[in-house]
Amino acid sequence: MKNLDDFSSKLSAKIWGHRFKDGQRGPEYVLEFLNVLFGTNYALDADGYNRNKAENLRKFIFEGVKEGSKRDTAKLKDEQKRILYEKISNENKVEVIREFFRNLEVPLVDGRGKEADRSWYARSLYPLHESLLFFELRVKSGSPASYERNFFARGGELYYLMISYGTEKNPKLRNEIESRFKELLTKNNSIGKIVDSIQSALGDSKNTDVTYPLKQSINSKEYPHLPLTESDLFDSFAIELNDVLSLDIDTYDMFKLLISLTCFQLMRYMYEQSKIEESYQIQYFFDCLDGKNEQIQKLSSKTFKNNELLVKNKFEHYFNEQFHELIGNEKNVKTNLSMWKENPEEFVNIMNLQKLQSRKKRVINTLAKCNTYEDVTSKLFNVVNEVISDSLKRHQLSIIRTLARDGGIGNFKSGSNYRYIMTDDFLQTLVFINVRPNESIEFSDFISRLYNSYGFVIGEVQARKSGLYKESKLNISYYQKNELALREKLRKNGLLVEYSDATAMIHNPYDLAEGVAIV
Repeated sequence: MKNLDDFSSKLSAKIWGHRFKDGQRGPEYVLEFLNVLFGTNYALDADGYNRNKAENLRKFIFEGVKEGSKRDTAKLKDEQKRILYEKISNENKVEVIREFFRNLEVPLVDGRGKEADRSWYARSLYPLHESLLFFELRVKSGSPASYERNFFARGGELYYLMISYGTEKNPKLRNEIESRFKELLTKNNSIGKIVDSIQSALGDSKNTDVTYPLKQSINSKEYPHLPLTESDLFDSFAIELNDVLSLDIDTYDMFKLLISLTCFQLMRYMYEQSKIEESYQIQYFFDCLDGKNEQIQKLSSKTFKNNELLVKNKFEHYFNEQFHELIGNEKNVKTNLSMWKENPEEFVNIMNLQKLQSRKKRVINTLAKCNTYEDVTSKLFNVVNEVISDSLKRHQLSIIRTLARDGGIGNFKSGSNYRYIMTDDFLQTLVFINVRPNESIEFSDFISRLYNSYGFVIGEVQARKSGLYKESKLNISYYQKNELALREKLRKNGLLVEYSDATAMIHNPYDLAEGVAIV
C-alpha cells in the first residue's frame, strides 16, 4: 500500500501542492508555518529558511517520555546533567523549569479524541517565544538525529507560500504581518533567556549555516510548490490573518485563533482547487443546533458530503486528463499497443505505476486483453483508475476532515456522518475576521457577510438565496431555529448584544494592538 500511496501523493501534489500530509494535526500546520517564518527572520519574501534543531533542549524537557514499546526514550548524558545543574544553580530549580516547559506542550488528539501518538522528538510546545519553535526530527538507533522533512515541513511551507503570494502586491500588509509575528514571538524574553542558558549548558548548536529552499533553484531537489502563485483567495488569507494578528490578545489565545483560521483557510483552498467548473459555488450548511435536530443535522451532513464529492470528482477528472495525455491519441495507441502488450513494463512506466508492485498485475492482465483504442480507453482506463483512486480519495478526504475537526468547523457524532458545526474558537475567529476591533455590525448583516464571503448557509434568507430551502423541502421554521441557535452561541461568547427580538449587534470586544494599523 505504501508504494501506491507514494504514487497517489505525487498525483495529488499536482492538484493541491507539494504537499499536504494526512497525518498532520491543525496545531502542527500553524507551528510549521511559524517555524518557517522564524527561519526566514520573519520575512515573507524569502527563498529559503533555517531550522532550529534544539535536540538536547527537547531531551531535557521530555526526558523519560515513552510512547510504544519500540520508541526511543529521551535521555540526557550524565555529564550534560552535571553542567546543567551547575549553570542553573541546583537540581530542584532545574526540575521546576522542566515542569514549566512540559506544561507548555501542545495537546494533539486523533479523530476520536484520544491523545495522538508522538515521540519526544515530534512533540511541540506553545510558541510563547521563538526559542520554543523547533522542527520535528528523525531518530534512528545508532545514528545522529536528523530533520524529518517527510512529515513536518509540508503544510506549513505551503501556507507560508500562500501568505507570501497573498502579500506580494501589498507591501504594507506584508510588513504588518511580519512585524506583528516578530513582536508576538519575541516579547516573552525571559523564556528566551532560560532556553539560551539550557541550550548553552547542554551543547545545542545553532544551525544557521544550512538553508532549506522555499522556491525552486538549481540546487534544490526537494522544495514546496503550489500549482498557482496568484489567487484572490491568497489575498483574502493574508488580510484575514492580519485581522486576527491585529487583536490585542496574548500569544496563547492568539495561537488558538490561528489554528482555527489556518484550518479554515486550508480547507477552503482545497475545496476551491477541487472545483472543475470555476463558476461553481461551494456551500456550507452549519448545524448550529449541535445535532439536537435530526433534519438540520442530516442537511449539514449532506452539504459536507457534496463538498467531499468535489474532491472525488476532481480526482476522476484530473486522472482522466492525465491518462489520455500519457497514452496519446488514437493513432499513437494503435501504433504502440502491440509493443505495450509484449513489454507491459513499458506501459507501466508511461503511467508512472512502477511502484505499485502486486497491483500492477491487474493492469498488466487487462492490458493483455486490449485489442483496440476503445479497449484501452474504457477497460484499461477503468482498472488503472480503480487501482489508484481509493488511495487518492482516502488521503485527501482525510486531510480535509482533519482540518474541519481541528479548526472547529466540522465533526461527527457517533453513528452519524461528518457535518459542519461552529465551535467557540471558530465562531470567535469568524467574528474577528469580519468585524474590526471595538466595532459592531447587525447580526443580519453578519450572517449575510458569511454567506457572500464563504457560502455559509445559516438561516432563512441564506437558505432561500442558495436554493437549499427549495431543494431540502424542509419547513422554513428549521432554518429559523438554526439562526436563533447561532445567535445564542454568539451571545454566550460575549460577541452579541441584544437590544430587542429584532435588533442584535455583533461586537468585536478587543482593542487594536498597540502600534498596529488595519491595512
